[in-house]
Amino acid sequence: MITFIHTADWQLGKPFAGIADPAKRARVQQERIDALRRIRDVVRARQAQFVVVAGDLFDSPTPTKTTVAQSLGVIAEFGVPVYAIPGNHDHGGLDGLWDQPFFKHEHATRAPNFHLFLERKPVVIEGALIMPCPLLRRHESDDPTAWICGIDFTSLGTTPRIVLAHGSTTAFAGQTDGEDVAGPVNTIAIDRLPLAEIDYVALGDWHGFTAAGPKAWYSGSHETDRFPKKDQLPGRIACVTVSRGSDPVVEPIVTGRLQWLARVLDMTADGPRQCETTLAESTQDAGFDACLVDLSLRGSLSLGARRELDQVLESWSHRLLRLDVADAVMLAPSPDEIHALANRPGDPIISRVAGELARRLDAEGTDVADVRQAINILHALCTTAPTRTPETRA
Repeated sequence: MITFIHTADWQLGKPFAGIADPAKRARVQQERIDALRRIRDVVRARQAQFVVVAGDLFDSPTPTKTTVAQSLGVIAEFGVPVYAIPGNHDHGGLDGLWDQPFFKHEHATRAPNFHLFLERKPVVIEGALIMPCPLLRRHESDDPTAWICGIDFTSLGTTPRIVLAHGSTTAFAGQTDGEDVAGPVNTIAIDRLPLAEIDYVALGDWHGFTAAGPKAWYSGSHETDRFPKKDQLPGRIACVTVSRGSDPVVEPIVTGRLQWLARVLDMTADGPRQCETTLAESTQDAGFDACLVDLSLRGSLSLGARRELDQVLESWSHRLLRLDVADAVMLAPSPDEIHALANRPGDPIISRVAGELARRLDAEGTDVADVRQAINILHALCTTAPTRTPETRA
């Protein structure tokens, strides 16, 4: 029986272009490196014998030298062998990352415990047999695990047998790491593998921890890097205990720190306060400076409440690492607001325009949304500019 750590999809160096602020973007990128140290701590706590990385250590075949140096430095701290394959993001094509002199130098001098498999053939390690299925191109049209069906297992001993692969299984056909591709690529047919001869299939590419069969699991990404889909469990690694001929025991362990939160709010008269409270409560555990929020707003607000909501959103956009707002809030000027605009003795032009807009709200064939937006603009001008009073004559 052995215990090891299964992880994948580190995608170190990911640009996170959706985060506009460069300091916040750098913070999210660094968190992916810091999460490796949390893997290191799990390795020590669980006394794991080794670590397998099922592809996509890096986000591209051309990570910066700083990213390479940082990652190999932390891998060296694991203190156990780390076995990895290239995935679709950092594939093993000719003249790619893995052949670069800088990577080779850093690998040899800083992380000799890191072992990269670029060939599809069984590898005997201490305590186990690994069947690596590296991706040698970004998009492989053939099943990268198909070669395993031709192995003669009679001479491979009694140690646990582990498949290491990266791609979408038939259960997730066509879903490759959230990318749109033409036709099925990097697709793994687990049901065609000789599963009686295999004890664990360590998969990468799907960013949430999930089972893909009784012996096959996706570990997910070690640090959450997107707003999760329903029922996904990102930000985890798998601690696996297995022996030859027995079902594996697989435990998800949280290593991610960043919180990617999705919230939907229906605006009421108390909408601004509702939004403030929801964001504060949602981020209090991790801290707002470790949270990214996808916020969907619906309903309707008066003009004054809309301005208050805008102030809340502006404040939180600077507090959070990222705030995406799908704003479908309709403007609903209150009768008092329309009356105040249409009755301004010192601003006869504004009063006349407001009166005409109010009339159009009730007219047939009017685009009500445009009229309400015009009233909102008028309201903003009046509430930010000093009010004029009628001149008096001597």
